[in-house]
Amino acid sequence: MRKRLDSLDIKILEALGVYGPRSISNLARKISKPMSTIRDRIEFLKSHFSLLLQAKVYHTFIGLKKVFVFARATPGYERLLWESLKANGYWLYLTARYDEPESFYGIYGIPIDHTEEFEEFIKQIEELKIAQNIDFCYSTCIHEIKLTSKWYDHESEQWVFDWNRWIEDIESQRGSLPYTLVEPGSYPQKADRIDIIILKELQKNAECKLCDIAELLKVPPQTVQYHFKNHVIAKGLIEGYAVFLPHFEGATDSHLFRFNFHDEKSMTHFALSLEDKPFVRSIGKIFGENTLFIHIHLPRNEFRGFTDILSKLTIKGLIKSYDYAIEDLSRKEAQTIPYELFKEKSWIYNHKEHMKKLHELHSEHFSQRA
Repeated sequence: MRKRLDSLDIKILEALGVYGPRSISNLARKISKPMSTIRDRIEFLKSHFSLLLQAKVYHTFIGLKKVFVFARATPGYERLLWESLKANGYWLYLTARYDEPESFYGIYGIPIDHTEEFEEFIKQIEELKIAQNIDFCYSTCIHEIKLTSKWYDHESEQWVFDWNRWIEDIESQRGSLPYTLVEPGSYPQKADRIDIIILKELQKNAECKLCDIAELLKVPPQTVQYHFKNHVIAKGLIEGYAVFLPHFEGATDSHLFRFNFHDEKSMTHFALSLEDKPFVRSIGKIFGENTLFIHIHLPRNEFRGFTDILSKLTIKGLIKSYDYAIEDLSRKEAQTIPYELFKEKSWIYNHKEHMKKLHELHSEHFSQRA
């Protein structure tokens, strides 16, 4: 069994990110390959490279505001902190960090009218001394970076990390931030219950058949088809499609970098330069700051070259400063949008229930130690 991607794999993955996985005939036409070849190769990538295809929800248009939460556990309370962070049902992603002993970070999507209650929930975790310190910051939607072949040599079928060329890419950028990284002025609720269920299913599997969703909802297939076309797609509830698989050969690490910039212009140029970089997975912009959180997945033997170029970027003033954490992917959980909390075109946010669950977890922890 081959252990690395070949040129056709890269072309298919690149097309999947741009056009999505819902029309194999369209992919075949774009790549100029038979449909049977495309289908077989996608199945091969699923079975041998753990390919996962997901729709990425544009949370702003369903009334949810993104929050990054960082927490360091009080010694002895590590498991309690992990469970406490999940006591609020609006968490989307949680993982451990290697930078500090038993530190975690999570990404939440909070109903826009309940951010103050969420802040109270987070502060309560610290007041209960479950965490030694806990911090949070609001973010734009997460901008997914699509895999491209710009740094891939199709002749040798290898990735080429030309770090110095990246400097030229940043300096030559023109344009504006992608709309997903622009701080929204409002969080309109554009979805109904059927839309939310469709989004949830496509988050799990972007290839999910609409007729299967109709069966799940016990409605006619035409109803789901209408909502998918006229709501989910037409109203922009999906930002795009994410293609997940380990596309680098050998040992790799996942990092969360925080980059600070001198001004919005330099931040924009940096963000735009990442659109075709294979080591970048996603970007989020922190509200009110010229700061980006960037998920980076990098071969371990390229990490030194990456940090060396960051030093050059800092000297040239293209970035102001940065820090990072290495993710412990053995402790990672993710969930879809909390569809069960959506009723009558609005989100149910039971603050009292969140706080009650937090205190119950705290009491249970001490009863077990007694």
